Amino acid sequence: MMQAIRNQMALAAQLANGAIAEARAGIVRSYDPGTASARVEFVDRSSAEENDTPFLSGWLPVTSPWVGNGWGMDAPPSIGDQVEVKFFGGSIENGYVCGRLYSDADRPPGAPSGEFWVVHASGSALKFKNDGTVEVVAETTAKYTAQLHHFVGPVQMDGTLLVENTITGQGGMAVTGDNGTGRSMSINGNTDFTGQVTANGKRIDDTHQHADVQSGPDLSGTVA
Repeated sequence: MMQAIRNQMALAAQLANGAIAEARAGIVRSYDPGTASARVEFVDRSSAEENDTPFLSGWLPVTSPWVGNGWGMDAPPSIGDQVEVKFFGGSIENGYVCGRLYSDADRPPGAPSGEFWVVHASGSALKFKNDGTVEVVAETTAKYTAQLHHFVGPVQMDGTLLVENTITGQGGMAVTGDNGTGRSMSINGNTDFTGQVTANGKRIDDTHQHADVQSGPDLSGTVA
């Protein structure tokens, strides 16, 4: 309580002296996601006698480059982040958090000049590279939700693919390799074919014929 009174007295003294508030550096001590505001402890002091006592601000709005009613870019500061605080009209009572600063404690991810990286503490990341590639990293699950996913260009997958609904192909299908069973493809369930079906150069659809057909229990010959 006494410290809050001292802070207010210091503010009042600066206002009475007609002081113009400059930008100040501070450490985020708390954050309210409902109002997008933070309380900041200032790390730079305006006088020597302030050095022994923390100077904690009131709730300051945190700026964002894109805002709307319930939408926008929401990347709040974390407790312990070093931030820059500026003041509307130079008044120390009207501060706002306008930027964040890397420090010896919080090191940057290391994006080269000209690149744009968004890196989360979990390791998930979105990186726009100088060579034109875009790298997306999800440390756990990447979830896509859309009415329609439209990919233009070839799609390459290095892992398994699980599809839980119907697959419709319009450009044919070519399958090679081993699916783990010693075969390139395994089908379980009834299968309908329309058109010719060929195995090793032999027709095995409804038009195929067998040689050496005999009555009774004898086996017929191979497919003609």
